[in-house]
Amino acid sequence: MLEKFHPRGAFREKIKGPLLEMMKLTSSDIVIDVGSGDGFYSNEFSKVCKQVFSIDEYCKNFESGFYSSSNITTICIDACQGIDIPKATHAFFLNSFHDMKCQDQLLSFLSSILKDEGKLTLVEFKLDAPFGPPKAIRFSEDELVEKIESRGFKKIDRREFEYHYAVSFVKK
Repeated sequence: MLEKFHPRGAFREKIKGPLLEMMKLTSSDIVIDVGSGDGFYSNEFSKVCKQVFSIDEYCKNFESGFYSSSNITTICIDACQGIDIPKATHAFFLNSFHDMKCQDQLLSFLSSILKDEGKLTLVEFKLDAPFGPPKAIRFSEDELVEKIESRGFKKIDRREFEYHYAVSFVKK
């Protein structure tokens, strides 16, 4: 597969283990992958979890082979338009939260849909990363933590990567 030779493929392979370790997923987990892209992480989650809901506004992304697992449900919608899914145990954003125009609404929604002690994990670009989204829409880790904690979550873990950081929260 060409993906292995693409720089994004190298990045994903490098952080996959530490990220999955941080998330501590189990066979009873139901994960919402918001902005799931080509489904790489949805596929990884499906190997461990009971159910994965992959949300992406670009329907063509769902043509990827990463979505072939029977426990992945794809939903083609802009997450800001609302998502109709059952309770979940974990929500995940990989380099997508900064692009969401309705961040506060999404956080309120996730707070209502995540089960008690539900987790939220976000991977974002560091402010000084030499590539990625415009710096004006990036979050410092402190800014992101403050935003998420103001919506009823508590930071429980973090990981640092070369150009990214990951932060995990639990619903209070």
